[in-house]
Amino acid sequence: MESHSTIKNFITILTFSAIGLAALCGCSIASKLNASTASDQTDSPCEIVIEHLTLGDTPMPDLSAVEDAISKITLSQIGCTVKIENIPISDHATRISLMSAQNDQLDIINTGRTVSLAEMAADGILLPLDDLLAQYGAALREKEGNLLKANIIDGSIYSVPANLYCGGNSGFLYNQNMASEYDIQVSDTMSIQDIESIAAALKTHEKYLLSQGDGSNNPILLGTFFPSVVPVGSSMYANGISLSGDSGTDIVNVFETEEYLEYCQMLRRWKENGWIPDDSLTSGLLVNQLFQSQKIFMTWLTANPVEVALQTKNYTFPVNMFSTTTQTPLRTSQIQEDGWGISSTSQNPEKAMEFLNLMYSNAEISNLLMNGIEGKEYEKISDHIITYPDNVSADNIGYSRYFSVFGDFMDIYQWQPVTESFYKDLENFQNSTTVSPLLGYTFDVSSVTSEYSAVMRVLSEYLPPLECGMIADVKGAIENMNVLLRDAGINRIIEENQRQLDEWMRNLS
Repeated sequence: MESHSTIKNFITILTFSAIGLAALCGCSIASKLNASTASDQTDSPCEIVIEHLTLGDTPMPDLSAVEDAISKITLSQIGCTVKIENIPISDHATRISLMSAQNDQLDIINTGRTVSLAEMAADGILLPLDDLLAQYGAALREKEGNLLKANIIDGSIYSVPANLYCGGNSGFLYNQNMASEYDIQVSDTMSIQDIESIAAALKTHEKYLLSQGDGSNNPILLGTFFPSVVPVGSSMYANGISLSGDSGTDIVNVFETEEYLEYCQMLRRWKENGWIPDDSLTSGLLVNQLFQSQKIFMTWLTANPVEVALQTKNYTFPVNMFSTTTQTPLRTSQIQEDGWGISSTSQNPEKAMEFLNLMYSNAEISNLLMNGIEGKEYEKISDHIITYPDNVSADNIGYSRYFSVFGDFMDIYQWQPVTESFYKDLENFQNSTTVSPLLGYTFDVSSVTSEYSAVMRVLSEYLPPLECGMIADVKGAIENMNVLLRDAGINRIIEENQRQLDEWMRNLS
């Protein structure tokens, strides 16, 4: 969950019109449908459009140069050119909800970032990838390995994990300068009490502990502070949770638990104490923007070597991380929260898969997408470590990666102050990762889509103010919300999730 992990989870209920067969036609597919059309398309190379999620609308003057450098490689190797489509993270859910109606050419899209993979599959946004992977994804299949099974829904793979080294403990990225300036002591693992002590110290310097942005349809930090609470079958808590950690197979409604009540009461206490912003619901500022401007001390992330390396270059101050949980196993939800899918409006699905395969096997392409052009965006200080060239900084760089993850981190240059030891640390991290017993189970929401839509409408009303500590009568608000959730059909969703999990467990034995 980055640094994607650091963004708020926008969850939008999507309704799509049927997609005609023509929208699925591409350079290769067209030959099966219309020989003359295929002949016309071979006169010029296909263009593959890949989505790049950004923080905002900041111009990237070197974007076309990066596209040209990538296209020079892809033209010779797979016969297509590449366009990078920058989309602000705040617009992503809306953009993909309109993609079908507008017949957008957006071939390769981020999955699980702002809309869950299960929703995207159920709503027809994504193509199943099994045949495409078998024909054009040899390198991907080898590198992804067992991670792919986490993205199987109703028997088909709908996404490939973007980060090959995902997982890790829940935690926070924090501002090291602020910690030093205010004499704040941070250890590798911190409790709620430790964090509240930091919040009290920060208030004396008129700084906030953290922000929830303008809230979310999902209780973002619940599992961070209450590790026994584990969503089952996806990252969406509305689908039901286990209260017995990763070994639990009894699914319950999180919003009726004591843990959820305590969580919301904690956030209300933090707001009343002045530890989180008063204007979260009205400022329009994202969490990352507040962290970047040093208004808040920390922001959520999954604590692992990749996340800190990714975040290092995004800020003008040094950052570090700490955990709130220990020994968290790799979960389906962690894998699903950051993936690449091929959209059902793709004009060239075969070429899209060929490009994904190349992105994870060609170090030059992955470095162009992640870091830009050597000499413009970065210069090397050792074999694999880079820094800004003279007169270049995070404020004026011509191309920058924000939320999307491109390629294998073992092939990607890392930004100073990361050192060459990163690659060994990453290898050790991967080798030490344990696996949840429920890895590979995904809840298919297609049979409860109407209930899901109704439940999300209720959560859209109640969760943002609860998440931001804006409701004084927390217990009363939760009780009212649960009445509406039951009327909307949340129990039907949880019952269906339990049925699917029980069947999945039987098939394992």
